This record gives sequence, C-alpha cells and structure tokens, in this order.
Amino acid sequence: MAVTVPWPAIGSFVAGVISLFFLRYLWPYRGEKGANYFIGVIGCVTLWTVSYGLALLAFEPTLRFAFEIPIWLAINGSAVFFLAFAFEYTGRTGAVKSTLMRGLVGFQLLMTALVATNPIHGLVWSEYDIEPVAGVAGVAVTNEPLLFAMLLITGMITTAGIVLLADAFASYGPLYRYQTLAVAVSPLPVFAGILLWAFQVGPVPQLNLAPLLFPVHLGLDMYAFFRRNMFELTPAARRAGNQTAIDDLGLGVVIVDDDTQIINLNETAAEIFDREKRALLGTPLENICPEVDLAATDQRIQRRSERRKREYAVSVSEITDSSGTPIGHTVTLQDITVERQREQRLAVLNRVLRHNLRNDLNVATGYLDIAAEDADEEIGEMLSVASRNIEGVLELGEKARTVERTLESDELGTQPIEMAAVIDELTPKLTEEYGGTVENRVPADLMIETNPQLLESLFANLIENGLEHGGEDGPAVTVDGVEDGETAQFEVHDDGPGIPSHELEVLKEGEETDLEHGSGIGLWIVTWASAALGGEVDFETGPDGTTVTVQLPGVVGSTAADGTSTAESRSA
Repeated sequence: MAVTVPWPAIGSFVAGVISLFFLRYLWPYRGEKGANYFIGVIGCVTLWTVSYGLALLAFEPTLRFAFEIPIWLAINGSAVFFLAFAFEYTGRTGAVKSTLMRGLVGFQLLMTALVATNPIHGLVWSEYDIEPVAGVAGVAVTNEPLLFAMLLITGMITTAGIVLLADAFASYGPLYRYQTLAVAVSPLPVFAGILLWAFQVGPVPQLNLAPLLFPVHLGLDMYAFFRRNMFELTPAARRAGNQTAIDDLGLGVVIVDDDTQIINLNETAAEIFDREKRALLGTPLENICPEVDLAATDQRIQRRSERRKREYAVSVSEITDSSGTPIGHTVTLQDITVERQREQRLAVLNRVLRHNLRNDLNVATGYLDIAAEDADEEIGEMLSVASRNIEGVLELGEKARTVERTLESDELGTQPIEMAAVIDELTPKLTEEYGGTVENRVPADLMIETNPQLLESLFANLIENGLEHGGEDGPAVTVDGVEDGETAQFEVHDDGPGIPSHELEVLKEGEETDLEHGSGIGLWIVTWASAALGGEVDFETGPDGTTVTVQLPGVVGSTAADGTSTAESRSA
C-alpha cells in the first residue's frame, strides 16, 4: 500500500531541500563580508522548514511539541543572523560585536527557552491541542501576550536589518542596488505567513504557512547571489572606502546638518579641535569653531597645537538631497602653516633681492665704472670684469622676476598673438647684446591665443641661449614655426656646442641637487613657461648645434597650412 505525504509537509520539505541546495553554493564564500551570517540565516531556514515538515507528520502530542523547540530556535536565530548579516554586509562590522547584539542574542535564547518550558508555565501559549487538517498534525492553541511580544521583538530585529539594506539600496547607486533590494524584501512573504498563524486567520489557522512561503524568500536570495554577485560586490567596501577616504585625506573634514550640528568628522578634525571625536558629535559647530562662516569663502582660522600656533584654510561646500534642497555643509580644514611661513619668507627675500640688493649693486656698478676710468690698464680690466659680473647678477634678478610671473600665470590672461611679430620684436635687443644673427622663418599669419608675457619670456630665453652659446664665428639662430590643427610647433636651432648633458638631465628629472645642477635659470624658465602655457618642450643636442622644439596649443589663425600665405625669412 502506497504511503502519501500530505501537501503541507511536502511544501515544507521542498523549502528545506532548496535551502540545503543554496547552502552548498554559499559555503565556499564563508569569510566574505556578511557571508557567514547569511549562511546562518539559510541554516536557520533549513532547520525551521525540515523541523516543521517532520512536526506535521507527528500526531503524538509530546513528539509534536518536541519539534517546536528547533522550530522556534530557528525563528529566533534567523532574525539575529539576518541583522548581523545586514550590519556586516553594509560595512557596520563593529556593530556585530556590540553590547546591543549580545543582548539580542541572549534575549532570543531566553525566548526559545520559554518555548521549550511552556508546558510548565504556559506563558507562551495554552491549550496546545493536535487538530488534524489536510492530512497533517495541525495545532490549535491560544496564543498568550508573551508570544506576541516575542514575535514583535523578532519582527523589529528583522525590520532593522531590512532598513540597513534599504539604506544601502538608496545610498550606493546601481552597483549594489538590485542585490540589496532582493535580500531586503525576501523576509516579507515569511512575515505574512507568521502573522496569519499568530492571529489565527485564514483558511487553515491550525497551520503555520511561513515554511511553505520560504521558496519565495529563497528565490529572492538566490537571485541576489547567482545573478548580482552578492558577495563579490558588497556595500561594505563602498562604505569603508568612503570613510577611509575621508580619514586619509590629510585634511580635517567636518559634516554638519542644516542646524549646523556636527553629524560626522574625521580624526584629523578632532585633533584640530583638541577634542574626542565622540564628544563632538551632535555639538553645534559655532560652539567649537565660531570663526567659521558657512556662507563665506576664503576663510582662515588659527589653532594652537603642541605649543605651536597653526593656521588652517577653510573651505565650505553645501550638501543637497536628490531634489536639490540644502541639507547641510561639508567643512574642510587644510593646514597651511608651512605654506604661509614659506610665503612670508619668499616675500621678504623677494623684496631684498628685487629692491635692496638691486639698488646696492647698481651703486657698486657706478663706482666700478668711475674707478675703471682712472685706473691703469690692468686694474681697469679687472674692474670691468667685476662690473660685468655685477650686471650678470642684476640680469639674473630680472629673470627671477620672470619666474615669479610664470608662477602667477593663471592671473595674466590670454590674447591672440602674431608669433612672427613676437620674434621680430625680441630679436634686435638680443642680437645687440650678444651679437650674431636670428633668422625668423615663422609664418607671418600664424596666431596663437596665449599669454603674451610668458610667451615672450619663453622665446627670449631660447633665443638668448642660442646666441650666448652659439658658434665662435658668430652665433646664428633660426626660428621655424608650423601649424598642425590647433597646435603650433616651433623649432629654435643654434650652431653652438650644445647644452651640457648634465643640465638636460636636471631638466628631465625636474630637480636640482648639490652634484647635479644647471648654470642658470634660463632653461628652467623655458620649461616652466611652456608648461604654464599648456605646451611641451624638447631639447635635442647634436654635432651641428642644439634644436629646441616647443609645441603650444591655441592656434587661432594661420593660412600657411593651405599654402595661400607664407612668410619670407627675416634676419636680424
């Protein structure tokens, strides 16, 4: 005679088999963020569904009640595991080991113990009677207030986990959206089955339909696992990354709400205010740092730390929600003490070099020239050399001023410039001072939108270098230019011995040392000026001289490319 298993028991066993299948695939992921606790959730599902399936086949009252113990252990345990999973999966690992979680575990174990001892005290339910229904051992009970309290606490624990996952769904964008949403809503069908049983409503109040609804729960979980890379893309990494980024910025970061209360800050900010981070949370910003104005820009504050006064640049940015409504501000504090001191030192040295030293050297040059007129030939020659050296120092000072302008290039602006005219304008003065010739082969109609001061400094130093270090029979420099789309390429060639390799190496490395350094700052000006103009410079030295190639963006006018207009070579 064939033995048939009633459908309620079959449904519960099927859910158990599905959960066991799921555990098989989850097991290799243990150790991933949230995976161990999620395995605990599915393990409780397995215990619950299999125990309930067996309980439905047990018509003997004592045996039927014995199965209630693992069932309620699984019910209570699944809620705690689900919350722990939500904490760790969303990057709140510290909360898993908190006093609150330990208290919840203890409470759920106590509730399970009350279920196990219910025949003694009857606090959970009373009148526990077997009522066969649909071929299985249903139970008719009178649920006591304690049972509803147990279910309420369990529901609140599960709801807290859902809220954490929903927050990740809302906060972290599409990367984690579908997997967190699927896992967050998966307990809801089971909730519905428990509520029907607890309030004894529906067509079969003697049965708890929650185990039969677990395939829906498991289907959503398996979708998140198999289709959405559940444990390969976790919000925990995003949350931890966000916090780490704030902590590792090297800046003090304070986040305030629309009431200017501090809702988050990093350790650097806490150290600036010389307070514990926890003590600052919830404190109005004006109580801690009244100098900061959330509506102002370009602010600076001072704080004394370790017997030293430090200065901070303050930046304020507004935080808005998805509708654009302001909800707070982010305040960053950057330590600029060293930079400010450097600025002050440079300002003083700049004043000394540009004013005091220049005036004194000009006076010294005048006296040397006067003395040279009255001295004999040998002494006069030495005084002339000294005068020329002083003039070289003065010229170096002028170049230093050019460096200063280079560093302030963002404030100088741009304008269309005829390149050939710039070369023509620079040439006479340089050839008069150094001798030689300059052949200008730049097309007359080639124009660039750029900064005139930096452009003149760039080509003046290139041509000067070629004339100063040109051939012994009379230095000769040629300047070529060609337009290539929006970029112009210039070649400045001289017939000298070439730039020493160690000076080119210094420019390439971008740093001078005691052993490796240049003989002046002209080539540095070329490098800095070309970079400030958004271009590039390249040096090539060969047996027939040096060729410096400069590429500059911003061509706004040239017909040389189509052959309609070309410039004749111009020499000076």
